[in-house]
Amino acid sequence: MKLTTGFIALLLCTSLLGGCAQFESKRGVEVNWQSTVTEQLVNGQSTRRDVLAMLGPPSQVIALDGESALYYLFEHSEGEGLVLILYNSMRIDTRYDRAIFFFDENDVLTEFATRLYPADEG
Repeated sequence: MKLTTGFIALLLCTSLLGGCAQFESKRGVEVNWQSTVTEQLVNGQSTRRDVLAMLGPPSQVIALDGESALYYLFEHSEGEGLVLILYNSMRIDTRYDRAIFFFDENDVLTEFATRLYPADEG
């Protein structure tokens, strides 16, 4: 009887050591550079002040030779995993929504590019 109780306790402890995991992580600035917003920007006319008013503070300000850039980044990661005693498996899908705006020495927009991942794209 003692052997059976010990064996059952061992099986119970072993089963508690394995499991599944899921996670979601979001970092960066709020994504508000959709095309409906950026269509209002005009190269050679819009200013740094216009971009900051529309999008808020950037993730990073980059100083270039005679120019500058505002860089916006949003990271979204989702994952799932299986954690067992002898085998572990993780799958992580990370997507980056980003936008960059270049300005001349007078803070006038010279060019920009944006990328938003659709929710179902991967």
